[in-house]
Amino acid sequence: MSNPLKCSVCDAVATVHLTQIVQGKVTKVDFCEACAAKGGAGDAAVFKLADAVNKVTAGPAITCPQCGFTDVEFRRRGRLGCPSCWQVFGVALGGLLTKVQHEIQHVGRAPAGTIPVGQLRHRLLAAQQELTAAIAAEDYETAAKLRDEVARIATQLDTL
Repeated sequence: MSNPLKCSVCDAVATVHLTQIVQGKVTKVDFCEACAAKGGAGDAAVFKLADAVNKVTAGPAITCPQCGFTDVEFRRRGRLGCPSCWQVFGVALGGLLTKVQHEIQHVGRAPAGTIPVGQLRHRLLAAQQELTAAIAAEDYETAAKLRDEVARIATQLDTL
């Protein structure tokens, strides 16, 4: 047997369930008998109670200045809105980004079988740093391999 739904107001067992669809947005609210009676669930204006419950939920704390995406939207969708969201939400969401999106920085999307441009740029930067370290350590064999990799990635990025 499944767990019964809780009242949106007092956390008692809900027996009244309301669903409202306005401009494609679905709002579901559950009430116990007492809260439904207080809110006038039998009344035609019952959705004013549903609107009041929805206003009680916390508003967005963080908003991306580029796309207007909020932390509330992130919690609802489980993904971010644009590349600049990664900088805006990165610190606040911490380890959650790696759990949800498997990366700590934006790497973009690409058709199946290709590497996203963001990943190529990330690898190019890493290879350049490794190359500098290999030269400083006088590991010229590794440096030569990294030099070739940097050239290959740079050529690949130029063709995109």
